[in-house]
Amino acid sequence: MYKARFLSNAEKQLIKLTKKNKPLAREFQKCIQEIRQNPFREAKVGDMQGVWGHGFRFHGVDYRIAYIIDKNLLYIFIIGVGTHEGFWQEIKNYWNKHLKNEMK
Repeated sequence: MYKARFLSNAEKQLIKLTKKNKPLAREFQKCIQEIRQNPFREAKVGDMQGVWGHGFRFHGVDYRIAYIIDKNLLYIFIIGVGTHEGFWQEIKNYWNKHLKNEMK
């Protein structure tokens, strides 16, 4: 099973979303556990190649988790969490600004 680590950006997003909503926090934990067991789900293509995603619905709201996988270390690095609306554009901006060059 893969280990999971939140990058600081994702950790801040998760705290903001869940600090007053323990059921939502538990749902995120459940999804992280699912990702750790089977990280190779939905891969992004094009200029976000190497980014993976996982989504779930909670009380009528769609949420997403974006992550990258290190097969050698058996780690998933969570790079973002949030509601579906505008999520992938925000991840794309973060990816291009902070991570894309580091992954080469």
